[in-house]
Amino acid sequence: MESEKLGSKIKALRTLRGMSQEYLAEEAHVGLRTIQRIEKCESQPTGETIKRIATALGADLEELLGPNSLSETRDLNATIVFLKKKRRLTSNKSESQTFGNFIDLLESLKEKELEKEQLEVIHGYIQYLELEKIPSFRNELFKQKLKKFRAFLRSKLRFVPNNLYLHRAVILGVPFAVAFSVQPKIHPGLRIGVAALALLALGLASLLDRSVKKQNRSLRF
Repeated sequence: MESEKLGSKIKALRTLRGMSQEYLAEEAHVGLRTIQRIEKCESQPTGETIKRIATALGADLEELLGPNSLSETRDLNATIVFLKKKRRLTSNKSESQTFGNFIDLLESLKEKELEKEQLEVIHGYIQYLELEKIPSFRNELFKQKLKKFRAFLRSKLRFVPNNLYLHRAVILGVPFAVAFSVQPKIHPGLRIGVAALALLALGLASLLDRSVKKQNRSLRF
């Protein structure tokens, strides 16, 4: 790609992300002068420098080098950068928490070995949410979008929270077993039986969680 096109693309994407040249240089671990020269089309960066800049911008090389139009929420990487920018701009604790929860969910998806089809569906839904069109710091709207995204991941892609079944077994089974076992008139053998059933339920729940994890369907919600 010609240096002029690459420089313009980097500058446009940096501006879209709300980054200064200094911030991009720091995040990419390159010199400020390097960023300035690239954007002014005064030099052609090495492949390693392009990779560092792409990572700092939350973009893949195809987006940076290809002809596709730029978008603040084009994919997982771009949306994470967008939400981090939003979080940096707010001092409201509730808003910061909402952005943090959204970022954690997206980063959990990034950590998984997703199939190409899954990524395409996820990216399509992220664009459908149109997060960049939400007026600044409408916390309730971002909460609603996060809720919709979680529901989409559960219903359409069959993701479940990490250790879901074990958590439910602990919440429902253990208190019942404890409350039952402390009753004064309960036969000791029955107490032991109830405790054994509780342990069995915990074991089955753990097996279910392992099965879900093997299927690559567990997610940090």
